[in-house]
Amino acid sequence: MVGGMLTGYRVLGFDLETTGLSPRSDRIVQYALIGSDVDGSHINKTSLVNPRRSIPPESSRVHGITDADVKGESEFSEHLPELISLISDAVIVGHNVSRFDWRFLELECMRAGFETPVPRAIIDTLTLAKKLKIPGRHALGNLCARYDITIGRAHSADADAGATLLLLWSMMQNYPNQFRGDLDDLQDMLAGRQQNSDRLGPSLVDLEPVDGTNGRLRHSDLGIVIAFGKHKGRTLQELEKIDERYLDWLSSPSSPISSKTVSELLRNHRE
Repeated sequence: MVGGMLTGYRVLGFDLETTGLSPRSDRIVQYALIGSDVDGSHINKTSLVNPRRSIPPESSRVHGITDADVKGESEFSEHLPELISLISDAVIVGHNVSRFDWRFLELECMRAGFETPVPRAIIDTLTLAKKLKIPGRHALGNLCARYDITIGRAHSADADAGATLLLLWSMMQNYPNQFRGDLDDLQDMLAGRQQNSDRLGPSLVDLEPVDGTNGRLRHSDLGIVIAFGKHKGRTLQELEKIDERYLDWLSSPSSPISSKTVSELLRNHRE
């Protein structure tokens, strides 16, 4: 679906339609996960949901879903096991997903006694549009119109989820210099942790990656360089002097890099 930093991940557009705007008092009436799996196979999981309460007319006017449409449908909790499996370790893409859709999911998981799934990353295209300083309004419909993306059934969960994926693709195509880093760089920027927000990923991406590290460690003239996280740009030699605890974490089972690989690199350096 998208190349570059998202290659090799399950990437899913995520959207919900609800009875209202409050995650605490309102409920989900439709969900959609649209995208591709790690092997490139298509994923299209969407369904109406019975909220076990009436859908206000003002909400029906937005998404077109009425009480009659959801009568006989199962509750959201019955869909959660499959949704949790799909979302876990996936890259989730949504428009205003962080403040809206994800909050609904968190509270529905809590009510049903499930742990909230942990995705590999969440990419909020509303936040991304603001960070990239795209001119004009940043509503999904406005941004899609800007990039000639047609939403056939706007405010239906599957149409919006699919449109959001196309929107992300368009952003990546129109701002290629901003997506030269990896997924961690993008997450840092969206969370406001990127010191230089004018570009995602410095020239580290041009250095040869260390085998088996997925580009997180790279070869340089100064030694092995960290290419992600808070010590991005520092060498392993520097970290031995300033942050040995980070090195311990880097070579532990919880590290995103094989602990065996890191241990071998450190041992070779010390020798």
